[in-house]
Amino acid sequence: MSPSIPTEACQPFPARSTVAQRKQANELRKTLKPLLEKRRRARINDSLSHLKSLILPLVGKDNARYSKLEKADILEMTVRFLRDLPSTPVKDSADSYREGYKACLQRVSALLPKTSVDQDACQRVNEFIQQSMSATVTPTCLNCCAHSSRTLPQIQQRIQSLKFSFSSRLESQSRSSPQPVNAAMWRPW
Repeated sequence: MSPSIPTEACQPFPARSTVAQRKQANELRKTLKPLLEKRRRARINDSLSHLKSLILPLVGKDNARYSKLEKADILEMTVRFLRDLPSTPVKDSADSYREGYKACLQRVSALLPKTSVDQDACQRVNEFIQQSMSATVTPTCLNCCAHSSRTLPQIQQRIQSLKFSFSSRLESQSRSSPQPVNAAMWRPW
């Protein structure tokens, strides 16, 4: 005989709420909705006034003269300003690598005195850092993006040639002598 399980334990949710509880929850929702909407509108208005105070000096307008702007005007001025900004040139990956390398060296040199490394080792590391920072060409690793981005087309060409030679070799082998099928080899069909 199987043990009996109470019906409350089987139900993942508590028993159905009564009509009074549902009515109370509905009333609470009705009172909270306007408050939440009021807060949302206040956040939007605060952000727009902050945006207005930021954008007016940037476009050369006087805050006192433009005290009453519509929300749409503020947004349009911002969009125009952002559209007219000169686009920043995209950095070369080698430049980005150099900047990151130098930042890393600066961080190491700043944190090195705070470690428990002996003085001789600190001196050697600091000398290396000074040499690396003063060098016009920073060392690059073989796997970094700066190195690999220049050789990517060459790598792609090499892969294509290897694929072609491999496929032609397979075709010539299959034409010359058919290989016997090994019964022990797993096949998906």
